[in-house]
Amino acid sequence: MNAPFEMGYFVAFGFIGLCIFAGVLLRAKIKPLQNFLIPACMIGGVIGMILVNLGIVPLDEGLFQAIAYHFFIISFISIGLTGREAGPEKPGRGKQIIRGALWMGLINGGSMASQAFLGCLLVLILGWIGLGTPLQIGLFLPLGFTQGPGQALAVGKAWEAAGLAHAVPIGLSFAAMGFFFALFVGVPLINWGIRKGYTQMGRAELPECFRVGIYGQDEVCEATGLMTTHSGNVDSLAFQSSAVGIAYLLAYLVYVLLESLFGALGEAFWGFFFIVGLFTGILIRVIMQRARVGYLLNPQTQNRITNLGVDVLITATLISVKLSVVWDNIVPLLVISLIGGGWTTFYMLYFGRRMGELGFERMSVQYGCNTGTVSTGLLLLRVVDPEFKTSVALETGIYAIFALPLILAVMVLIVYSGQWGLNVFHQMGIYLALFVLVLVLLKVFKLWGKRAW
Repeated sequence: MNAPFEMGYFVAFGFIGLCIFAGVLLRAKIKPLQNFLIPACMIGGVIGMILVNLGIVPLDEGLFQAIAYHFFIISFISIGLTGREAGPEKPGRGKQIIRGALWMGLINGGSMASQAFLGCLLVLILGWIGLGTPLQIGLFLPLGFTQGPGQALAVGKAWEAAGLAHAVPIGLSFAAMGFFFALFVGVPLINWGIRKGYTQMGRAELPECFRVGIYGQDEVCEATGLMTTHSGNVDSLAFQSSAVGIAYLLAYLVYVLLESLFGALGEAFWGFFFIVGLFTGILIRVIMQRARVGYLLNPQTQNRITNLGVDVLITATLISVKLSVVWDNIVPLLVISLIGGGWTTFYMLYFGRRMGELGFERMSVQYGCNTGTVSTGLLLLRVVDPEFKTSVALETGIYAIFALPLILAVMVLIVYSGQWGLNVFHQMGIYLALFVLVLVLLKVFKLWGKRAW
């Protein structure tokens, strides 16, 4: 078809919408999907992956990879733009919130470091038994599990440019395996904890709308957000989205400036674009607050934009997985992801049991975050705290402050170790040292106590 404009990305976006719509309908009708709380974006993504791999939908996976990357950035920018919502005080504020956020940040950083160490170790073991595997495939364990599909895609793209064939679909396959653990291990694990009475809120029935995934016609729905601009001037959603666009532009200009100063940055450096986007979002929010117009950025609407980015990211990620590449790498993929998922489950249970108050709730969030995304963590939290009555949801919004130094250290090492001439043993030593540092900090801040449940 000779269309007057480039249509590929919007056709792919339309197909993503069709897949999400199908996922919503299937979640509302099929009991097992409801029992495991499988999100519509994952259901739709699997449907799209099958249709694309069978050739029924002749769309190139590169379209979906590009969409996934940009919506990954958008989700982080909107996090930076989201301020604290005004509301009544919840139990456990102040020092208790900082304590919980610090625990989650350290656990998140420790998960990243330990998964990287384990990924390297498993690659060595596979090599010793005659199944030579590139080191990068082992490092997709922390990228796909703790960092999620966005980072697996971004770094995979850089590794493809450096010569690792099919790095993107392999990385996205690890992210998909992470979601498998989050839902098919995480949900039964949480239900077990509820039955045992390990939660602060006790046993609570999930509302029907949460289980089936849609509100009934006569149900009171949650507000999408508040209007902060008059629609006679500009629609409020357009204004909120424009803030995201400005932050994206600023992040891009930062990269332009860096290239003008230091020359070509290389493919790998684009794997950190989401962090720059996060900080440009925060910068815009702070400037608006200082100018006393911060109220124009509505937190609820920005949350919706964040969730939009995550839903599109996950659907596009799954659609772009090439099953032929998965099959060609099935042994290292299964060995590394299954052992890595088992370790992550043990790690979360061990330290969650020793956190003390709200340990099970915090463990639930971190299990979802370290096998999927923050949205997955909040999904699991809603099973144990349906109305977010504890402080854990708020802690989830700020724990990244404490996790970021550790995450950045591991990310920089993963991306640049080859350029720095570090072999696998050097890397393993650094990952192990970072993990030991996390253990020491947990003890120093008295976040690793006796088993509580």
